[in-house]
Amino acid sequence: MTPQEQAEAKAALDRFLADNPELEELSARLATFNIFRALRIEDVEIRHSNTLAWLLDPRGSHGLGDVALRRVMSNIMLESGAETSGLSAAEVELLDFSDVEVRREWHHFDLLVIVHTSDPVVVLIENKVRSGVSRRQLEKYYKDARGQFPAASLLPVLLTLQERGEEDEDFAPWIPYSYSQLLRVIERIRGQRHRQVAAPVATFLSHYEESLRRLTMQDKPITDLCRAIYRKHREAIDLIVEYGAVSRFQDVVTEVLSEGKQHEILVAKPGMVFFTPQAWKDLVPKWWVYCWLQKLRRGAIHLGLEVGKIPNPELRQSCVGGLSKAGFRLTKLAFRPDAKYSRFFTATEKVADFDDEEGIRYAAEALLKKAEAKIAKATDVFKIFLKDVRSDK
Repeated sequence: MTPQEQAEAKAALDRFLADNPELEELSARLATFNIFRALRIEDVEIRHSNTLAWLLDPRGSHGLGDVALRRVMSNIMLESGAETSGLSAAEVELLDFSDVEVRREWHHFDLLVIVHTSDPVVVLIENKVRSGVSRRQLEKYYKDARGQFPAASLLPVLLTLQERGEEDEDFAPWIPYSYSQLLRVIERIRGQRHRQVAAPVATFLSHYEESLRRLTMQDKPITDLCRAIYRKHREAIDLIVEYGAVSRFQDVVTEVLSEGKQHEILVAKPGMVFFTPQAWKDLVPKWWVYCWLQKLRRGAIHLGLEVGKIPNPELRQSCVGGLSKAGFRLTKLAFRPDAKYSRFFTATEKVADFDDEEGIRYAAEALLKKAEAKIAKATDVFKIFLKDVRSDK
């Protein structure tokens, strides 16, 4: 930044912090207690699956009986227009829910609801809060369910954050259903059955509804405040996002790599840190081979070991060939004379919240632990490769 740009940035931050009644109101709203937010599980898939399993179980402590299960199932059928093995929204309302079994994480299914009747119905719910959807995975799950319950009517539901439109990929026979639609059903149930629901349960459901509104960006007061703040203080917010949002990742990863003096940091950026193991430092020139830890937007840290630019193409191919013989998997492009960057090992660890320094540290340390044996194996290759470097000189 030039001195002029620094002065303008400081002025923008001053206005953002000192003249911002909307920010004060937003802070007050966010300060209200919510159990899901307090436990930092608003966007953790397994917690939503657990809550849904509790809500859909007629024997659950919510005191709603089969109301939630009946309403959610019929709403899925009604809004999707789907009909599974003759099961319609109207027929769901007439089902006997006196014998229902709810299973969590059974045979890799996120959530399974079995309605035991003379004509059994099995609801499969594949829950995707932040993670992606794989057609192959869904096909396998459906096939497995059909094998487990050959005589049942299957209702396979793909639960995602946003409602899917006609332009979105079709995952038939899986029925797309969103948390927005689920939220409307829960709100309706709580409104209609408020006299039936005990106060602690009503509070819990209220907290869950609030977390779903934020998760699906349907909390209108907060959405309006955020838009007003961004319009008024766009420059300051963009500055904060650019320089502050990922600095915690950089700080924690840099600290982890500096411990034990086993790694040398090459470059530390807000979302990516390049480094080299000490064992490589004395064998290979800087940037010929190196490692990196990268923050991914989908809530994970990615580690990579990579062969970079080596001035002599023959030496580079010798190095790549040695890594391949040692069991590392490289693409065909890595063996081309003009190749510049070739990854030979990658690994990923999830991070639920990048504001959680312990979570970042745990993921970074786990990745470095995974890479230990790979780095040692690559070091053996580079010891042979070192002879070629010396003879080349």
